[in-house]
Amino acid sequence: MKLHTGREKVIAFFIISLSYLCLGLVSTWIAIPPGYASVVWPAAGVALLATLYIGVLSLPAIALGAALLNHFISFQYADGGGNLLLSFIIGSIAAFQAYLGRILILSALSAPFKFSRITVVVRFIICGALISSLTSATLSNIVLWSQGIISDDEWFKSWISWYVGDAIGIVFSAPWLLVLLPKTLSSVVPKGSFVLKCLVTIGACTAILVVLMTSTEKEKHKTELAVNSDILANALSAQLDKITDVLQGLAGFVRIQHQITPMEFRAYTQGLLKRNKAIHGLSWNERVAPEDLDSYLATMSALYENFDDDIGFRLSQFTPSSSALSKSNESVHVIVSFIEPIDLNRRALGLDVYSQTSRKAALDQAWYTHQLYPTASIDLIQGEGSQKGVLVFSPAGKMPLSNHVGYATAILRLEDLAMQAFDKRVIGQTGMVLFDPDATSNSAILYSENIEDSEIANLTAGWRAGNKAGDIQAESPFSLLEVRRIPVGGHNWILMQVSHDPFLYQPWGIHVLLAGAVLFAGLLGWFVIIVAGHTDEIEFEVERRTNALTKANERLVASERAQADAVKEAKRSNKAKSEFLANMSHEIRTPLNAILGLSRLGLNQQPEPSVSEKLRKINHSGELLLAIINDILDFSKIEAQKLELHSVVFSVSDIISQLRDLFVAQAQTKGISLQFKFEGKPQPWLKGDSLRLRQILVNLLSNAIKFTNQGRVSLLCRFEAISDKQCWLVIEVADTGIGMSASQQKGIFDAFIQGDSSTSRKYGGTGLGMSISHRLAIAMGGTITCTSKITEGSLFRVRLPMVIPQHFEIKIAQREKNILTTTEPSALRGHILVVEDNEINQEVVGEHLRQLGLNVSVAENGALAVVAVNEQHFDLILMDIQMPVMDGYRAAQKIREQGFKTPIIALTAAAMVEDRHKALACGMNDHLSKPFKSDDMYHALVKWLRKPMV
Repeated sequence: MKLHTGREKVIAFFIISLSYLCLGLVSTWIAIPPGYASVVWPAAGVALLATLYIGVLSLPAIALGAALLNHFISFQYADGGGNLLLSFIIGSIAAFQAYLGRILILSALSAPFKFSRITVVVRFIICGALISSLTSATLSNIVLWSQGIISDDEWFKSWISWYVGDAIGIVFSAPWLLVLLPKTLSSVVPKGSFVLKCLVTIGACTAILVVLMTSTEKEKHKTELAVNSDILANALSAQLDKITDVLQGLAGFVRIQHQITPMEFRAYTQGLLKRNKAIHGLSWNERVAPEDLDSYLATMSALYENFDDDIGFRLSQFTPSSSALSKSNESVHVIVSFIEPIDLNRRALGLDVYSQTSRKAALDQAWYTHQLYPTASIDLIQGEGSQKGVLVFSPAGKMPLSNHVGYATAILRLEDLAMQAFDKRVIGQTGMVLFDPDATSNSAILYSENIEDSEIANLTAGWRAGNKAGDIQAESPFSLLEVRRIPVGGHNWILMQVSHDPFLYQPWGIHVLLAGAVLFAGLLGWFVIIVAGHTDEIEFEVERRTNALTKANERLVASERAQADAVKEAKRSNKAKSEFLANMSHEIRTPLNAILGLSRLGLNQQPEPSVSEKLRKINHSGELLLAIINDILDFSKIEAQKLELHSVVFSVSDIISQLRDLFVAQAQTKGISLQFKFEGKPQPWLKGDSLRLRQILVNLLSNAIKFTNQGRVSLLCRFEAISDKQCWLVIEVADTGIGMSASQQKGIFDAFIQGDSSTSRKYGGTGLGMSISHRLAIAMGGTITCTSKITEGSLFRVRLPMVIPQHFEIKIAQREKNILTTTEPSALRGHILVVEDNEINQEVVGEHLRQLGLNVSVAENGALAVVAVNEQHFDLILMDIQMPVMDGYRAAQKIREQGFKTPIIALTAAAMVEDRHKALACGMNDHLSKPFKSDDMYHALVKWLRKPMV
């Protein structure tokens, strides 16, 4: 970006400097604890983006912002104030790092930057964050190390924190700046509003996580400080307990003897002094009544004359000016009778301690409470160095056989006492103060460490004001404060342990968490930018393709309209074809029924041979015509997917016998051998569609005999087990006929196809038989395959799945078979109503029934049939469908509505599947199509005349 005016340059300069300074201050604030290099430094990201956005003109602004920030930090944390030159050196290094990042990025990427590409983002992060951040971390730490600001041990830790802070700061801040400054780097971030919302959400979640973890860590450090304060208080109390034991022992030693000498006192106390470094001196202070004072002084003078001529025992007292006098008029005297080490405390020997006001108060408290009691602090100047101390009085009353009453007294060096108690037990860089709450401000402070006098005054003032620890902390500069009472006999000292920082030591776990959370948030921000870019590209592509598809769809709609019209026309054509086939079938079957029926009746009358031959030819021609019609209707059913399979229990041997009876004469006429064989273990009864199986085998045998002029035709049947309940029925039909070529075999199962046109002329046929057989086998779940060679014959293999019927199903089938085979035509009895409007069909059906010995009545339409049923009893009704006045469907409904259960069989030229369903739906019991076969009629009569209606 080019800045054209001076005003723009000045504004940009101040914005960059101020942004760097503010973000740096925030990073310094979250540095834990302050004074360490922050593990998150987004100011580095501002510097990098500024150089990429503006160029070289941004470098002075970056240097100034970084210099001011470092100068502020050095003032806050460095001893002796900040170094302005050093701050500008570090600021210049920050600017150099940003410019180096610009050079690396522009060498690896070309503007405009497409941040929707993951490779662009990866290169930007590697060049701008991972590599360029090495500059400031390395050079700045070398400068600080050379000036002695960081030590050798701290250098690597500082370098790691500095490098990680800059790198993470760039990774985290760059997505924000790209969104907030949308034209940065000549690259507009797509879906800026969405990306900004995501960044805000990610940033808020990251901040909440960091705050929660930081709070948890602060509570942990607060707990650790409380535990440490307990340890220190207990340690100090233990030291005071040891001193108490020493004083009690000293009192006991003095009182168990009638008279003690200075030598004996020295011998006893020397070991105690060596073992307890905090005890500056031990003394026995005798409590003497005024009337006994002279004799006591004489006795003590004699003892010390014998001990050391240079030591004189004289009574002395305190005055307001602290000088010793010779006499006093007190009611009682507490005289320092023995003291060690005596060389350092000669002036105290013979001193009446009771003559000093503050010590008198302590002596009285100890005497009347019978407990150890300390004085206020005093300045000890004897021995090595000066430090504060206290006198501790342990009262000792009179014992039997003892002349001594007084106080075992210890002079304590408080600093040594604290060192012994606190040695290696103080945690972190905490400060502490031990003070006497009842003493005056000048003598209240007993011991302090790592804490300023002004801070001590603040703490003790708060305590004396009766404030609680929380209130004292709130009014002090300390983040952590713990207060413990230290019992000293009948008195209490107060121990306060404090910390300016909420963390007692460097919480590297929080550093790692903060760095990890911000790094994750930054990478997630980049991921959102990538996803937004991809989404924008996808939406653009979708819009482009949608427009193209819309236009294509418009063309398709027009095409679909045309197709819909074509489909409607095809449906009309199919409907017309179905209606044509049904009408054609009905119209052909009606006269055909008369032709076949009358020819059969004529043959049954045994006419003259010439007439009989003519009748046979008529009957044979009718059968051929009926077969053609049936093939056409079956093919139509299969194509319309209206073919229905009927599963019944049947005997395979019965079907084979029927085939033998059907084709044996035809084979004999042509002079060829017809063979039927079973192979393997037989399966006498199966369950499946026996009618369609017979139709397949009839077509195969018919073709085999038709195309075989010499040799043989054979049918081989075998069974292959599938399970206990299923098996494969495999039938092979082989012949030695004319055979087929490979190309002929490929189309053998196509409709209306024969080997060639000469085959049709020579052998006849419609070309539907094999196609129907193949489709029937597939519908039954099986297959038909063919292998053949020219002049050598053909082999057709049928493989169909069959169910093995259960025992009770076989029994039922056997019973029905026995009924059919054992019932003679003369055994049929009954009155049959034939409902038929065609006079020829009335004659054919009626004569056929009368030949079977049945009584026959005729009704010309459905209405007359309903009347006849109401007037007389019929055992069976044969009902035509298409009749004037009332059709067969309506007549059957009427009869059923009136409660008659007489079996009704539809006898009609309507042979379609729908016709059978409609007949059964109207209350009829069975369906026979015209022209009927004598066997089919006979089986139906046997079935329904012998079966009562329920």
